[in-house]
Amino acid sequence: MKNILQTSIAKEQNLHQSYSISSYNRLLLVVKDLACVRTLEEIIEIVRLAARDLTNADGVTFVLRDGDCCHYVDENAIGPLWKGMRFPLKSCISGWAMLNKQAAVIEDIYQDARIPIDAYKVTFVKSLVMVPIRIADPLGAIGAYWSTPHLATPEEIELLEILTDTTAVAIANVQLFQKLTTQNALKDKFIAMLAHELRNPVAPISNGVQLLKLKLGETGAVGETVLKMQHQIKHLSKLIDELLDVSSITYGKISLNLEKVNLVELVRQSLNDHAQAIKRSNLNVVQDLPNTPLWAYVDSTRFFQIFGNLLDNALKFSKPDGAIWVDLSYIPGENGSSSLAVLSVRDSGMGIEPIILPELFEPFTQADRSLDRSRGGLGLGLSVVKSLVELHGGNVEASSRGINLGAEFKVTLPACEEVTTLDNSLETIGAANKSLKILVIEDNDDSATTLKAVLEHFGHEVSVAKNGILGIETARELEPHIIICDIGLPEMDGFAVAQELSKDSKFTRAILIALTGYGGQEDRELALKSGFKCHLTKPVDFEMLTTEIDRYFLVSA
Repeated sequence: MKNILQTSIAKEQNLHQSYSISSYNRLLLVVKDLACVRTLEEIIEIVRLAARDLTNADGVTFVLRDGDCCHYVDENAIGPLWKGMRFPLKSCISGWAMLNKQAAVIEDIYQDARIPIDAYKVTFVKSLVMVPIRIADPLGAIGAYWSTPHLATPEEIELLEILTDTTAVAIANVQLFQKLTTQNALKDKFIAMLAHELRNPVAPISNGVQLLKLKLGETGAVGETVLKMQHQIKHLSKLIDELLDVSSITYGKISLNLEKVNLVELVRQSLNDHAQAIKRSNLNVVQDLPNTPLWAYVDSTRFFQIFGNLLDNALKFSKPDGAIWVDLSYIPGENGSSSLAVLSVRDSGMGIEPIILPELFEPFTQADRSLDRSRGGLGLGLSVVKSLVELHGGNVEASSRGINLGAEFKVTLPACEEVTTLDNSLETIGAANKSLKILVIEDNDDSATTLKAVLEHFGHEVSVAKNGILGIETARELEPHIIICDIGLPEMDGFAVAQELSKDSKFTRAILIALTGYGGQEDRELALKSGFKCHLTKPVDFEMLTTEIDRYFLVSA
């Protein structure tokens, strides 16, 4: 757009030094406006108004070629012209301008054989100029009309030619933008389907590994092998989640469930969740956390993801016997500024090259650029961190003193002003020892049988239905406490199953859990709207599943 402006202005200066300042400024404004548009409708609105301003015409039309027809898309005139009408390309003056790839200048329409008089005599038009949009391969035309005899001046013609050149570039940009938008939508659909298809085979593998762990324990050669398998399954699941998160965040499909929470407790919980990984990496974690709660409005799930990604990064790039420092601090607001919570994760690892730092938070950027790619990953984790932090109204920055000198990531979030003490009066009650009736609605045999086996290991009574309709019938017959339902079911999907069961008074206290390969934000929201109490993605961690069962069963009791 900038190049076309420079070319057009140079052309203008060479041919018509007498152009008025107002015309020059109007062209600049048009170019500026067209540079920002994303739809053809916006282009038409800008150009039809500008064309009339630049020529002082009594009317203008914006015409697009539609096969062998001229489509008069829009107009701006003192009286009606041909808006919305189509004419054969060879029978109208706009078609002539496109076919001959040159402007048509007509002082008296009644004296020019190219004019279809019947179409014009019902209008105010006496004179006109029609300029094609894009000379090489015209895709339309812009016409200017006068109600009195008028021979368009060289300046008026030149102004319209500059305008049509600019319009052609704007249309090309919009077409490219729309093409890219369509391709991105297809990519998002592909990623979502890929994630679902990857999760389906991973789910029974994960179920089987967790069942082996429960049966054989974690000691000995077999136990260690099972733990390694479990670690790799979690790594694969994390890669799938990151693919979906980057796509969702890019298109604004992630919404936050903000609640007032104690960040100190969230950091401790996350460190506890990473205890095995920290032990496996043989690293020393040094914590510096406040002795009192640090309150902030955050989405707990997304905060775990932010801190978890930073911690995973530190673990990945640190050598054994190294150290990771986790610091959480409170900065009170001063002079009207907001209070802040600052979370820092620093490691003694491989460090970051200065040249990489500016692009570190871009998707698919990796600090490890060695050919063996020994540390793996897709380069999406930090991009997800940055996007989630910014959704919370915060910021994240990275620093490093250089190669092999470690790195530090600092997250700053808005914090609540007040600092209160923890309320220890609440008593936690578990329902883990209760034997529950559980119905699993799952069409994948491997996933269903392995999930059934693990749940039975915990002492639950488990039934399986292979499709949505059979699932509803079985639920009405057995009246289970918990219903774990896949989404992508044959005959009736999981959303419809949840909606149907939610209408039945028999299931007022039953808990519906979605367990599915569809893990996008829209899928989660639709699951909750359909009647599910929670949405878990395959392969599920059984500690997480039993926690959800306990939590929601207690709420319904």
